[in-house]
Amino acid sequence: MTADASIRRVRLLAEAALLRRFNAGVGFADARMPSQLFCRDAELAQRLGSGMLRSQGTHQHASAAVATLLAALQPGPPTASRIATLASRLAFDSLSRDIVEVCLAWEADLDTRALCDAVAGRRLESLPVDTLADIVGGDHTVAIVMALQAGAVLRSARLLRVEGEGLAATITLRPAVLRWLLGDDTLAPPLAGICELVPVAADPGPLGAQLPAPLRAQLAAVAASPGLRQMIVALRGPKGSGRRAAAQQLAATLRKPLLIVPVATALSHERYARASVFADAIAMARLHDAMVYFADIDSLVATASEGEAAQQEFAAAHVAELISQCSVATIVSTATRAPLGLLARAVHEVVLPPADLETRTAAFEAGLANRKVAVPAATLAHAPELAARYVLGVGAIAEILDEAEAHALAVAQPLEAAFVETAVARRLTMRLGSSGAVVARKAKFAELVVPDDVLESLHDMIAMVRQRSKILETWGFARHLGISRGVSALFSGEPGTGKTMAASVVASALGLELIRIDLSAVVSKYVGETEKNLSRIFDQAQQSHAMLLFDEADSLFGKRTELRSAQDRFANLEVNYILQRMETFDGISVLTTNAENAIDAALQRRLNFRIRFPEPEPAEREQLWRALLPPATEIVDAIDFTALAERFEMTGGYIKNAIVRAAVFAARAGRGVMAEDIWNGAYAEYAEMGKVMPQMSGPFGGSRDKR
Repeated sequence: MTADASIRRVRLLAEAALLRRFNAGVGFADARMPSQLFCRDAELAQRLGSGMLRSQGTHQHASAAVATLLAALQPGPPTASRIATLASRLAFDSLSRDIVEVCLAWEADLDTRALCDAVAGRRLESLPVDTLADIVGGDHTVAIVMALQAGAVLRSARLLRVEGEGLAATITLRPAVLRWLLGDDTLAPPLAGICELVPVAADPGPLGAQLPAPLRAQLAAVAASPGLRQMIVALRGPKGSGRRAAAQQLAATLRKPLLIVPVATALSHERYARASVFADAIAMARLHDAMVYFADIDSLVATASEGEAAQQEFAAAHVAELISQCSVATIVSTATRAPLGLLARAVHEVVLPPADLETRTAAFEAGLANRKVAVPAATLAHAPELAARYVLGVGAIAEILDEAEAHALAVAQPLEAAFVETAVARRLTMRLGSSGAVVARKAKFAELVVPDDVLESLHDMIAMVRQRSKILETWGFARHLGISRGVSALFSGEPGTGKTMAASVVASALGLELIRIDLSAVVSKYVGETEKNLSRIFDQAQQSHAMLLFDEADSLFGKRTELRSAQDRFANLEVNYILQRMETFDGISVLTTNAENAIDAALQRRLNFRIRFPEPEPAEREQLWRALLPPATEIVDAIDFTALAERFEMTGGYIKNAIVRAAVFAARAGRGVMAEDIWNGAYAEYAEMGKVMPQMSGPFGGSRDKR
C-alpha cells in the first residue's frame, strides 16, 4: 500500500469514527444531555440514552458506504510500502503499524486532520491518544496504551514522540521518520550535519582506498558470519589506514547502506544532548536498514578523562551502552584497544596492518589511474617514489589523491606530480602548538660550507631516508635485525658551525617540513609531564613524517647520573623514556649539541649518524664571507675576503653576525657597505666572542672604536 493509499485508508477510518458519533446521536441538541456524551459500550449507551431526544442512526447509509470502501481498499495483507517495510525491519505488529499510519495521515493530510479535530471536539496541536484509539478502534485501547510505553518498539526505535501518559498523552512522528515515510531518503537536520549516509554500493569491490587483498578476504569472511548482528566489528588501525574504506567494503558486501557517525563530532555537537545524537543515529540506521559505523571511538576514552570528569565519564558510559545495545550490524574504529573495554557486547577485532611498500605503491598507482582528470605519464611514474618516501596508510593515500584531483580541477589542469606532493605536504604538516615551530628557510647544498666528509655523511643520511623501504622491507633488514624505519642523527660542533643549516638542507632535499622543538615548552618540573609532552611530539611527528630538530639537545638528552636524590631518579626516567621512543620512532630526527660528550652513550648508540662539524679553515671562512653577503647588497669598494678569513677565526654563525653588523653601520651612515664596515663588524663581533684580537694592519684596523 503506497503512502497515498495508506492516508486514504486512515481518512476513511477517521470518517467512520465521526459517523459512529453521529449515529449515536452525538452532535444534535438535547437540553437534557448538554455534554453530548459519546459512549462506545452499547449497553451503557442504551441505558444513558433511553428517553432522550437524540436522533440516532442518522448516518447509517454513510457508515455502510465507508465500510464498503474500507473493505475494497484493504482486500488482504498490505502490499509493499514504506510502512510495511518499516514494520518488517522493526518486527512490530499490525496495531503498531496502524498507529504509524494514523500519525502519518494526521501529519500529511488536511482532511484527516480536520476529521481528527471533529472527533476530538477541539482543534488539535498534536494527535491525542484517545482520538487515535477512536480511529483505530475503541476495543484496542489497552493495547494502544501499551504500544506507546517507553519500552515498546515504537518508542525504542525513536519513531514517535510521546508527551504524557496513557490516554491523556499526545503523539507525533519524529521529523526524520516522516521524511522517510514520504519518500525522502536523506538525513534530517541536525543529524544531517553530523552523520553521513553512504548508499548501497553497486560494486562491493575496493571502495575509496586500495585495500590489500588479505584484508579484503578477512572482511568477506566477517560479512559471511551468521552472528554478525550479535557482535561489534572493531576496525583497529591508525588514522589513514583505510578504516572507513574497510567499513564501506563490509557494508557493500552485505548490500546495505552505511551510516557513518563521527564520535568526536557527535560528542561536541551543541544542539544535541550527548546521548541523543547516538540514539537518533541508531534509529536512522534501523529505518534505512543500514549498518552503522562509529568512527574513532577513542574519543569516548578522552571524554571520560578531561574536564568535568564525573559528568563526562557518565556520558561516555551512556554512549558506550547505546553502541553496545545497537540492534543493527555495528562497526567501530579505533587506534588502540583501550575504548573496546567500554563495550558490553562481543567484539570481533579486525586489525588493519601497516601498509607495506607493495601496498602503498599499488594504492598510489590505482588511485592515480582512476581519476576524473587527465593524469600525465610522469605523474604515474612518480607513484613508486611517493610510496617509498612516505609511509602512509591506504586511506590517507586516497584522501591525498582526492585533494590533488580537486586542485587540478580547480585550475583546469592535468593532475601533475607537484599537486600530489603539495597534498602530501599539507597532510604531513605538524601542528605542535607552542612545542615547536616550522623552520621556514629551506637551505640548499650550494649554501652549505662544510668539509667533504660532512657533506658525504649528509648525502648518506638522505640516501638512507630515500632507500629505507628497499633496505628495510625489500632486503629484509627490518625483520632480520629489528631495525626501525626511523632515521636519526647527532650534529655536534661549536656554535655557528652550520648544524642547524645542515638540518635545513636535509629537510629541503627530502621535501619535508623541518620542525624546531622548543625544549622550554617540553621540559616540565612536574613528574611525568615531560614524557607526556615528548610522547605527543613523537606521535604527531610519526603520523606527519615531518623532520624534528632538537637544538641544544644535551639539556634533554643528557647522560644518566647516579641516584643521589629523587630528582636524579626522575631525570633518569626521562632519559630512559627518550631512549625507548627513539628506538621505536619511525620518523626523522636531528639532535644538535655543542657538547657531544654530554649526550648519553646509550642514546648515541641508537643514532644512525653522528656527524661532527669542525670549525672552518681559512679557505672555508673565505667562502663563508663571500656566500653570506647577499648579492643585492650595495658594495661601495672592494673587500679583501681572503684577509678577513685569515685574520678572524670565526665560525659561520659569527661571520653572519659580523656581516649584519656591517650592514647596520652602513645604513646608519646613509650609504652603501664599505670594506671598512665589514672589518669593523668583524672586529666588534670578535671582541664580543671574548677572543684576543689579532694584530691588525691596513687602513681599517679598529678604526671605528678609535673614534
